[in-house]
Amino acid sequence: MATSGKPETDIARRDVLTLFGTAAAGLAAPGPAVAQSGAPANGPAPVLPQGKSTISLDRLPTGVLLIGIDRVEAQNRIDIPTFNALGQAYYEFEHDNDLRVAVLHGKGPDFSQGLDLQSWGAGLRAGPFQAPPNFIDPVGTAGPERSKPLIVAVQGRVTRVAHEIFLAADIRIAAQDSVFNQGEAVAASFPGGGATIRFVREAGWGNAMRYMLTGQDWHADDAYRMGLVQEVTAPDKQLDRAVEFARQVAAAAPLGVHALLVSARRALSEGERLALATLQPEFARLLRSEDRQEYLRSLRENRAPVYVGR
Repeated sequence: MATSGKPETDIARRDVLTLFGTAAAGLAAPGPAVAQSGAPANGPAPVLPQGKSTISLDRLPTGVLLIGIDRVEAQNRIDIPTFNALGQAYYEFEHDNDLRVAVLHGKGPDFSQGLDLQSWGAGLRAGPFQAPPNFIDPVGTAGPERSKPLIVAVQGRVTRVAHEIFLAADIRIAAQDSVFNQGEAVAASFPGGGATIRFVREAGWGNAMRYMLTGQDWHADDAYRMGLVQEVTAPDKQLDRAVEFARQVAAAAPLGVHALLVSARRALSEGERLALATLQPEFARLLRSEDRQEYLRSLRENRAPVYVGR
């Protein structure tokens, strides 16, 4: 069913700038408001106690990092501190050699209902957004790129910027009760966090335009049909399934995983011809690696390989 934009908070539309891309790079560009889609509540998100962490980090012994969005009282809406903490969690994951794959999830009934307009409106009125140190953009539109694999597990509402964070992951798992929305256009705004590129690429032009231009919701089965999610699970099983995938990825050779992601992303961003030209040199480099020799030894010795990333 179609879902039109809800009335915004008393923050004037002109005060909420285009946030992701220009803002994530530290440049706040004038533009229309970024309003929430399909949120059941109007008005500002609840104020959480000061000092409460809104991003949880849980390390599993298999080289997997669980990153949880934890603003349940505010429907996991992304305020500035949460966005910053999420970007810093990505940076920590990227630079920790013991971590090989991350799983992003949202606590409570919703993955995230998108932006906390009150936080962003007040923050951007005070000046352009400046990313903190040790930060990787969660929507992947500016700054250093994440090179390690990220899996996302979602449930409930996955709204606007939350959907763009979801699209930036490498493998996506959705519970059957997931409901998605990317309807900025109906609120006189624009998806500034990459949906105009990734949604179109993943789902196809017609599918993406149907939902972005009309502001309609779509559901987990629709997302699976369009290729946005790789698996739909029973409710409350999405995180378990994502962790299963993560453990399989973590067991692979990190050099091979990294080379695979670099090659695939190069083809998307720089074109197939350039990506094809780098295949053989990269293949030769991996054949000389310690991990490749370890793999061959493990075959001879009939055991699982132990990779060290060299």
